[in-house]
Parts: sequence; structure tokens; C-alpha cells
Amino acid sequence: MDQSILEWLLEEGTPEVRLRTLKEYEGLAEDEETVIACKSALLQSKTYERGLKKLRGDKPWAKYDAILGFAEWGLTRSDIGKDIDREVFALIESTGFKMLCGEPLLLRNLVKLGYDQEEIVKNEIDTVLGSIKEDGGFGCISTNKKINDPRKPHKSCARLTVEYLLLAAELHAKGNRPACEDALVHYFAKRNIFYRTDDRKTPMVDVMLGTFYPPDPIKIGAHLIVYALRVLGCAPESEAMQAGYSVLNQHRLENGRYVLTASKSVPAFKVGNVGEENKWITLYAYLAQR
Repeated sequence: MDQSILEWLLEEGTPEVRLRTLKEYEGLAEDEETVIACKSALLQSKTYERGLKKLRGDKPWAKYDAILGFAEWGLTRSDIGKDIDREVFALIESTGFKMLCGEPLLLRNLVKLGYDQEEIVKNEIDTVLGSIKEDGGFGCISTNKKINDPRKPHKSCARLTVEYLLLAAELHAKGNRPACEDALVHYFAKRNIFYRTDDRKTPMVDVMLGTFYPPDPIKIGAHLIVYALRVLGCAPESEAMQAGYSVLNQHRLENGRYVLTASKSVPAFKVGNVGEENKWITLYAYLAQR
């Protein structure tokens, strides 16, 4: 990464990006003075205030978005304090983790925040990862028989499997290597990450070729997918990773920064304007290429 890009990511005006960059790109520990100061600035920011308001609200999906935001920003449950424990366990109790297609992404965010040693979270992770199919992916959870008739064989759902990839990557980063990890990685490697097995030019899901952000249960961009595979140990020189970098670099500007191609109309947190250079996409792209 060029020094000017690193300085851009470390600007004090976006402490949420700065914190992730300090911790993950620069590898600084939680007790480093720079990290502590950055956390302090983030916890006093309007960005954090908006996230906390969502967490304390009575809407489950608002809480979900808050948890996602805190995880993306590089915070932990101990940084946030008693507020998050109360709300997280209340959300688990009320939903049983079953938030439509969003369960694996929720679990990934809980691991990132530091809930991976909680028995209820560990047990759920073991249960859901144990449902991997023979093709290395995860099946559709819909109960609509027109979509997912249990009497008929179905291929895995690529959208859902991407979420499990992110979960596996987060567990791996914390030193926990899931039994299904190799099969899950192979699911994407044999497709050059994004494509149908019978047609390497047709994407499984169009959104995968863009840089959609923040991640949504059914919309996750190339930067996060390639990043997760790199965390899981995929070699940069492999055919699959080279295909991933090729897609990523379609969104790279001449100045080395990367563009946000799409986001929700009301995203989990503010990330910048679609069609413009974006700190989050840039950070993930460079992490994926290390």
C-alpha cells in the first residue's frame, strides 16, 4: 500500500476506519497507545452514537445492524460495555439466531466482537457449520416449497455460503479452524470464487462482482469475499485468487484507491457515496492482497 493511501485510511476524521487499519493492517495490539486513543475518539463520535441508539432500540434488525457496525469498526464487547451484553443476549433469546438469511453473518459479527467463547454462541456455530452439504456449500433455508422443496435435491445457496465463508474466516483469524473450512474454501476455489462451475464467465450472483458495502445477508461484495479467502490461507498466486484480484482491480482508481459500487438505501452505517473512492473498500482490497 502506498504511504499516501495509508495516511488517508488513518485520518482522524474517520476513527472507525482508522481503528480497523491500526489493528488489522498495521497489526497493533489492543493496549497500544495509538489504538487506545483511536478507540476513545470512536466511542465519542457521532458514528458510535448512532450505532448505540440502534442497539438500544426495540427493533431486532436495528440491533443486528448495530452489532454489524461495531464488529466492522474493530470494537469488542469490552470496549462497548454492559449495554451490548444485555442487548446481544436479548436478541439471541428473542430470535434464536434465526434472523431469516442473516444468521451466519450475525454469528460472524458476534465472533468478531468476542462472543466466540460464550457457550450459546459456540454451540450454535458448531450446529450450523455441521450442516455443510457435500458440495462444500450451505443449503437454502426457505420453507417455501416452490423455492426449496425438501423432496427434491438442491444445490447450495451461494449467497448464504458467502456468509459462512466470512464466519469461517473470522474463526480462523482467532485460531479456531472449523472442520468444514477446507470444503468451504474449495467451494469457491473451484468456481474461481464468483462463477458457475459450468460457465466461468457467468457469476453465481451478480452482486459478488461489485463492492457492495456494508455487508448485507444476501449482498456481499468481492472485497469481503477475496479478503476472507486470503485470511483462510488461499495463496495469492492461485488461479482463484488471481481471478479475485482481477475483479477487485476493476474497481481500482489510478490513485490506488477503490470505489464503492453499491450499498443499501439505508445502510447499517454510513460508509460514503456510491460511485466514489471509499476507505472501507480500499482497506479490504489491500488486506486481501497482502
